[in-house]
Amino acid sequence: MRDVNTCNSCRYQLGTNPYKFEFQMHSLKKNHEEAHIIRCLKCIEEQLQWGDSTRWSSQDFEQLSDKVNQKTGVTISSNTLKRLWGRIPYASKPSATTLNTLAQFMEFENWSAFVATDPINKVVTGAKLDNLVNHSDTGKRNKPIWVWAIVVIALVLAVYGMTAISKPALNKNDFTFTAKKVAHGLPNSVIFTVDASSSRKADHIELQQNWDSRKRQDINRSDSLVTSIYYNPGYFDAKLVINDEIVKEHGLLIPSDGWMATLETENAPIYFNPQEFHNDQGIAVSVNLIESRNSDIPPSETFVNYFWVQDFEELTLNDLELETTVKNIAFERYNSCQKIDIILLCEGQAVIIPLSIKGCIADLELFYLNKAINGNRNDLSNFGVDFDNWVNVKCVSKNNRFSIYINGTLAHELSTKGETNKVFGVKYRFEGTGAISKLRLSNSNKTFLDE
Repeated sequence: MRDVNTCNSCRYQLGTNPYKFEFQMHSLKKNHEEAHIIRCLKCIEEQLQWGDSTRWSSQDFEQLSDKVNQKTGVTISSNTLKRLWGRIPYASKPSATTLNTLAQFMEFENWSAFVATDPINKVVTGAKLDNLVNHSDTGKRNKPIWVWAIVVIALVLAVYGMTAISKPALNKNDFTFTAKKVAHGLPNSVIFTVDASSSRKADHIELQQNWDSRKRQDINRSDSLVTSIYYNPGYFDAKLVINDEIVKEHGLLIPSDGWMATLETENAPIYFNPQEFHNDQGIAVSVNLIESRNSDIPPSETFVNYFWVQDFEELTLNDLELETTVKNIAFERYNSCQKIDIILLCEGQAVIIPLSIKGCIADLELFYLNKAINGNRNDLSNFGVDFDNWVNVKCVSKNNRFSIYINGTLAHELSTKGETNKVFGVKYRFEGTGAISKLRLSNSNKTFLDE
């Protein structure tokens, strides 16, 4: 686990650190747990070396969210991080999951392990109490012992009395959250009906549109209706979130009606007509087609997505076989990693199978439901391929094992832990553009799709 000597804010000891007195007094004036959180944030700032946190941009918090996810496999949204750092008002305390994740990001086992390193825990167990009252008192006559006894009692009451006051738990039955599509096809607006009036004034309320908790939007407790636009097909497990706790969920399926292809832009995607990307070998959005539709997007920022989304009803993650054949089409004079993400769209979560040329495997991330496996900390060399030829990818889920094969070779295997999430289709995300010559989805009883 973490060596606390790597962080000044973690390693300071009573009587040894020049900032000891300032931190101790600050801690005593605040809730004991809040003092631990302040020290935690300071540790993270020192670890990141990004400069003054008051000058961090929204992109910095998004990058920190990604770093936390890559290291711990747990996502803390950029909005939650902003609230922790005081950039967004936050009257509630962070959840236990958030605190444990922050501690694990600093390589502690959990939040309790981090708190155990806090020197303030020694205040009532033999610490030099004169340092806690007046740092400049060292040359004066010592106070009578009964004075120090009163100080100790006051500290104990302040620390444990303040932490004993907590808010009552949320009753999820007090909230309602439903969704309704207003059209067929894409784009599609969705009306969310919300009743969060039972929340407290200090509660932080968010709407999460899909499985990615980093992309939440703030709403008010008085809001009864929120409308959002969905530009892509998929299964969206929308959530009503209060103080980082999910209180209500609502599944939302937006089908693709067969193959759909889009070009990513900063705002709404560009849609291609099926006759534009269908050919004798399968489907492919050509470089010429991209340039004819929007020549302003540089090759380095070009991403083409393909979707096949529908309700397969009986297709679940614990009994599944996916087979597909893909190729990345690199832009001329564009030296890219030619990444591809093959994304299984599941109920509540997603499975992301990455591919790239062999020299870029360190940047890959294999994602299985809530577990992220990063190429910079794991050997994902089997996901490095040669795109001069078609690449066959096969996933087989049975007997509580999820096995991924690349060109017939077992690339990685994961435990499904009995996951029974429904599977609603596949999304492909190509860096640049690419082609698909085969997609087959089946289980042990039935073939659902064979294109």
